[in-house]
This record gives sequence, C-alpha cells and structure tokens, in this order.
Amino acid sequence: MSTSLDKIKEEVKALSPDELHQVRELVDSLLTEPAKPQMTEDEFEQYLATKGVISLPETAETEDDDDWQPVEFTGQPLSEMIIEERR
Repeated sequence: MSTSLDKIKEEVKALSPDELHQVRELVDSLLTEPAKPQMTEDEFEQYLATKGVISLPETAETEDDDDWQPVEFTGQPLSEMIIEERR
C-alpha cells in the first residue's frame, strides 16, 4: 500500500463517530456515481491527432459510401495464405 493511503487510514481511525459517518457518506457517494467520460470518442481521437500521437485519414464524406462493394477475387483467402506461410 502507498504511504499516503496508510496516513489516511490512521487519520480515519482517529475520527469521531459523526465524522466517520460523514466520511462513509462521501465514500459511498463517490462509489455510486457513474463514471462520465470527459470527452466523446471522436473528441478523444481528435485530441490524440492534435498531439501527434495518431494520424487521422483524410476522408471526404460522399454519398458513394453507401455504394461500396467488396472486390471479388478467385483463389485462396488471404487468411489461409498467412497460416500456410507461418507453418
């Protein structure tokens, strides 16, 4: 345990019963509060990009996104090729 936690424990032991109830109410309220994200996932992604941690692809939103079709090919699936090469 950290020394600061040990200090807190010792100080809590020295509290009066009324003060202990106040501490318990505080701890209970902190444990029951739902954790709220400070920013959305998109905001966080933008923050990381601003800091240079990640780079975001330059995409222009177009109506063609709904028309996307996978490329048809013949032969062995890529996943099977990778498994064979690893053997």
